Amino acid sequence: MTLENNQLIKQLQNGNIRGIIFDFDGTILDIRESLRNSVEEVYQEKKIIADTDITIQEIGALMETIQSYPLPKILLESYEMFKYISSLQNITYLKKLRIAIKIFSKYLTYAKDAPFYPDAYEFIKKYKKNFDFFIVSHNQTKNILPHLEEQRVKSFFKGIYGADLIPALKPDPNSLSIVFKSYKSCKLSEFVMIGDMPSDIIAGNEAGVWTIAIASGVSNREILFEAKPSLLIDSFQELINLIENKNITNSKNQKSIKINP
Repeated sequence: MTLENNQLIKQLQNGNIRGIIFDFDGTILDIRESLRNSVEEVYQEKKIIADTDITIQEIGALMETIQSYPLPKILLESYEMFKYISSLQNITYLKKLRIAIKIFSKYLTYAKDAPFYPDAYEFIKKYKKNFDFFIVSHNQTKNILPHLEEQRVKSFFKGIYGADLIPALKPDPNSLSIVFKSYKSCKLSEFVMIGDMPSDIIAGNEAGVWTIAIASGVSNREILFEAKPSLLIDSFQELINLIENKNITNSKNQKSIKINP
């Protein structure tokens, strides 16, 4: 399937998409530096040698889940969760737990000052009247709102749902049901889920909406492509270009956009 005959692109260009559901951390909010600093500081302190990029991907995926958990639940489920971090494989369980919690604590502090992706901000401002915007995130709603207020975009969103408000966590498709309940009637084909994690894409696919994976967070393109998004892009600027039908057919940008039929 080509860009020119992709049905999702046509619907975006023709104004036939009603709502866009965004993940927050890693999709709108640029958490890369916050996460990298947290991991590097703790690993340096503990003298742990590891491939930083791989570790950040693994811990970033874990953060997506545990940022919605209270500390007691993290402690109860930590053995299963932390065993997937390859750089901590040969470390005792209790030490592994202390390291992970320390990284998480630093990350929460740094993330308070994390910026929006400039092109995500541009997209929100540009299309605030074209689509109903929602956020469905594993972060707590109270952590999301200050960022939106600081950027003066809170009023552009029809619904803002953190982990404390959604009925299930992604990749469970029920995580998105709160969005559809805000309408008296709606068609799933009129909605798009945009996220930077496989869990975002799986939730959207299973819920029956279009999905756009954006490789701007900690998940690489190969991992996101395996989740089978309707579109795989590198940035919101690419999405703007698609909607505006600019510089796509003969552009190098076309090579970075992948489509699942």
